[in-house]
Amino acid sequence: MIRGQHCTLRTVREGDLPALYLFINDASLQGDYLSLPLRSEPSFRKEFDETGFLGDKRGRLLVTDLDDRIVGTIVYFNVNYMDGFELGYHLFDVAARNRGLMSEALRLAIDYLFGNHKINRLQIVTAPDNEPSQRLARKCGFKLEGTLRGNVFHRGLSRDSLQYSLLRAEAAR
Repeated sequence: MIRGQHCTLRTVREGDLPALYLFINDASLQGDYLSLPLRSEPSFRKEFDETGFLGDKRGRLLVTDLDDRIVGTIVYFNVNYMDGFELGYHLFDVAARNRGLMSEALRLAIDYLFGNHKINRLQIVTAPDNEPSQRLARKCGFKLEGTLRGNVFHRGLSRDSLQYSLLRAEAAR
């Protein structure tokens, strides 16, 4: 468990599974920028049983408020061509948005990942019109690298994305 001033970053527990499963499969919580496929409960459960959603190549950490209520999640996954992880984040609780929770949680995740994995790079890929995600990336020290043309299929169309990165040496500053 990694405690911040306003939130905690922690692993998924068995008791979290029912709520987490509903959160990640609720299309109404995905907003305008996420378009994730639905997950079957058996495959969701199997991944938890095998890895606890925490591994060397991919993982999921919960963002909780100080009362241990799940408010969001941060995921990391290895992109085969790079020495690092791509990060994704999602604040489930709309009322918790714009309060600094995700920026604190993302900083905690950055410290955890660089401190516990032999990687040199973290990256965030976001929609060009997702200004809140871009602000979060910049606030946490990520630098804009450029546009990935047509790399995401979202709501029936191939769309561009913006790629941000943070190197180990930049995070240590």
